[in-house]
Amino acid sequence: MTLKSSLLVTIFALISCSGASSDDNGEVIPDNKKDEAVYPEGMKSDAKELVSQIKIGWSLGNSLEAYYDGAQDTETSWGNPKSTETMIKAVKAAGFNAIRIPVRWYPHATNDDNIKVDAAWMKRVKEVVDYCINNDLYVIINTHHEMWLESYPLYAHATAVKRKETNLWTQIAYYFKGYDEHLLFAGTNEVHIPDNWGTPTAENVSVQNGFNQTFVDAVRATGGNNQYRNLIVQTYVCSPENGLNSMAIPKDATKNRIIVEFHCYQPTNYCLQDDVKFWGSEYKAYGISEWGQEDYFTNLFARLKSAFVDKGYPLILGEFGVVHHSYSAELQAQRGAESRAKYITNIVSLARKNGIAPFWWDNGGIKEGTECFGLFDRNNGMKLVDATAVDAMLEGAKSSYPF
Repeated sequence: MTLKSSLLVTIFALISCSGASSDDNGEVIPDNKKDEAVYPEGMKSDAKELVSQIKIGWSLGNSLEAYYDGAQDTETSWGNPKSTETMIKAVKAAGFNAIRIPVRWYPHATNDDNIKVDAAWMKRVKEVVDYCINNDLYVIINTHHEMWLESYPLYAHATAVKRKETNLWTQIAYYFKGYDEHLLFAGTNEVHIPDNWGTPTAENVSVQNGFNQTFVDAVRATGGNNQYRNLIVQTYVCSPENGLNSMAIPKDATKNRIIVEFHCYQPTNYCLQDDVKFWGSEYKAYGISEWGQEDYFTNLFARLKSAFVDKGYPLILGEFGVVHHSYSAELQAQRGAESRAKYITNIVSLARKNGIAPFWWDNGGIKEGTECFGLFDRNNGMKLVDATAVDAMLEGAKSSYPF
């Protein structure tokens, strides 16, 4: 390549990474709409190669997916402050090199078959994505709490939902088309019938598999870097067991660029709730769950590796975590902290050994009790309030991926 040609390629690449803009009417102008150039040098990693680069991930929970009717600012409506680059730098400094950004789109879009995202919201999502990209982090954006999609895994609604899903992901994909492989797209979240987190019907699973296919087709159709982008698809309700029992990997013309996502808060009464405060066989005398101990995870993750990773589809554990438990005595609290650290290290280590990149769910909750997963105090300069958990994750991250 001549010096002149090399310079032109560099200029095109810089332009493509600048994101999309909007016209005077506020309409989103798709990124790279006219420039269909592809930059394979920035998209070289297939799914396994990319997952192997993720050390440990962090989810920016209860922020860009937050919403309640009448909220003047949805991003702060669930009690967390606006995300800043300083916050992202603090996460990186703690040892994370990948960030998952849950995003809710529909409150910022027309809610019809021709769903159209507001330009200001696209710009805000891009701003937070760029905080991550500018700090050399891998970043995932998804569709999160899109109730028009997540709550309707039914044949009667599938056609209408898929039409909207295609329109939404076409806009997102065009807008971020110029970004390189550091940006990943995740199609859905925890699709399920409302208030039913149990075993799905064949219909539920079939429709969710269809949602995954629609997502892949919509993104690939936008071309450019999206032809090569690694895409993340979900098991029904993001359950590992449902994935093992009934997930169909979408067809994809681009080989080896699909990653499977599941979530894990097991055992529930220990991870999500403050009911059981210890985990692990050595803490049995203190009271542990009857299931979800060491052997359970060893077996589960090995089965996931066999079902997906060994067939070319690495996984991400898109959400996991353990709440801050309350204790009645100092010694109990000390033993509880030890137990919790061992759980976290065990999950991260086993995940990595089996080809699964783990992402901690941080919703900003720093108190003790149910669903409090905060590692940082976002309202106090991102002070690290759970160094024990972070240290445990970094210890587990010393384990190597199998590829």
